[in-house]
This record gives sequence, structure tokens and C-alpha cells, in this order.
Amino acid sequence: MKIFYDIDTQRDFMNQDGALYVPNAELIKPKLKELTSYAKKNNSFHIIGSVDRHFGTEEYKHREGELQRWGGPFPDHCMDKSFGIGKIEETKLTYPDARGEFFRSEYYGFSNSFCHPHYLDERVDEKYLSKAIGFVCETKWSPDRKPGIFFEKQSYDIFTNPAFEVFLEKANVKEAVVYGVATDYCVKAAVLGMQERGIQCYVVEDAIKGVAPDATKQALKEMTKVGAKFTTTKEVIEQYSR
Repeated sequence: MKIFYDIDTQRDFMNQDGALYVPNAELIKPKLKELTSYAKKNNSFHIIGSVDRHFGTEEYKHREGELQRWGGPFPDHCMDKSFGIGKIEETKLTYPDARGEFFRSEYYGFSNSFCHPHYLDERVDEKYLSKAIGFVCETKWSPDRKPGIFFEKQSYDIFTNPAFEVFLEKANVKEAVVYGVATDYCVKAAVLGMQERGIQCYVVEDAIKGVAPDATKQALKEMTKVGAKFTTTKEVIEQYSR
């Protein structure tokens, strides 16, 4: 299976007034919209992704070491049920009459998508995953009703949520078109993790942004070293439209 992998395209990262704004992230919004629109219309692909969700409570402290309140480098961001946790308009997946068919996640900004929590006890919800696998095996979705599959995390590394790896295996994912933020943190971690697991990643260079120039440059080198390939939005659409 081939997937489009949307990394953390949430307001707190993507908007200039966001709690942890990635410099110039707004410049890639048109490309993110193109990729999302294309994937919604093409039943050969499904949009899978990650979403940051922080709580700032003692029970989550061991997972949220990146937050300044626990001694980390970053301010509170993507806090549970906050405005900043929501998806930007360009990558939302919504329709007005969900009718309870899907796992609803309105505060992320989508009501027709599955979202697997990162449980404190690290369990993987087989019922949720079975439903998710059923979503991606369905080939008759119309563009305005096609769901996405998202996985929550409290760290920059999506593989800290064990459900993500189980999903990749059960869905037999072989290729991933990767985009989002931030290049030097969450994008790098996802790409390195998928490449290590035999999934060929195609990183969309004009649809990613990093936090720091030097760290971003190093991240690109690390992703290249493990076999990731780099492409553009135009090349992705042209390649998969043939």
C-alpha cells in the first residue's frame, strides 16, 4: 500500500500566532492543500498522519519532557482541546453529515477521520485498528467523504505510539509520500523510522519546513543517508497521475 503521510499540520505549528510556530510554515500551505486535495480524489491513496496532543498533567509528565513546564525546550503547544491543536484549513478532512459512521475528532478539525490515542498504558486498541484497516481497504470513497487515519503523540517521534507501527504492518504499507512539519524533528523521526522498517519514503521538499536552518540541513542529510528520496508536489501529482 502507498500512503500520503501528513505530519502535524496543526495551527500551533503552521500559523504565525501559533504557540510553537515553525518559521515560514505558512509558505507551504498551498502545497499542503494540493497534496491533500489530490489524495482525497485518488482512491489509490489514503491520508495517514500524526497529530500532537499534550496534556501538561503529572500523569503525562514522563512523555512530555519536551515541554518547558517539565524542563524541556518548548513552550506548551497543541494542548488538549485548545484551538492550536486543530488542523489547518488546507489539510482538514471534513463533511457535514458524518452521522456517527467514524471516530469523530471534531476538536482536531475533522469529523470523518479515525484518530488512535496514545494510551497511557501503551495499549493498542484492536477494535480501532480493525476499523482503520477497513477504511483503507475501501476503494469507493468519494472525495468529500474520504476519511483519514491519524495517530496521536506526545513526542516528536510518532513511533512512540505503538499503534502506528502495528497499523503499518497490518496495512502492508510499502511507500509513503511525506510532508508537514517540522523537518528537523517530527518529519525526520517519521522518515527514519519508516525507512528502518522497509517503507520507502518520498519527502516532498516544497511541503516541509524546519525550525532551525542548520538542524534542517542535517536532517535532510540523515534522511538521504537511510535511503529516503526527495521530490516536489508537482512531481508527486504527475507521477501518480500516470
